[in-house]
Amino acid sequence: MKFTFKTTKPTGRYRSFESALHDIKLNKKIVGSILDKVPYTIGFTINKKDIMENGNPNCCWRWVRLKKEFTSLQEAKDFLNANIDRLLKQFDLHPIEY
Repeated sequence: MKFTFKTTKPTGRYRSFESALHDIKLNKKIVGSILDKVPYTIGFTINKKDIMENGNPNCCWRWVRLKKEFTSLQEAKDFLNANIDRLLKQFDLHPIEY
């Protein structure tokens, strides 16, 4: 098992003002993202243990950002796949479906 990644570049008239989106996927479902600016940071969507955990009863998941920062996008991707077992044990990932 390993993470896969999808990069979506902005299009349209104002594309120079937006950054690319780097989705993290597990079993073809989006479970997080990599922020597209230096330093690169990783965020996951996780299930809440308690629905009122962050004061919002309308959503069953929340964002979690890792403290570790990376100098390149490839370094972040390599870190994720090297530590997938540890990350899956630590976080109850919530897949986002569009």
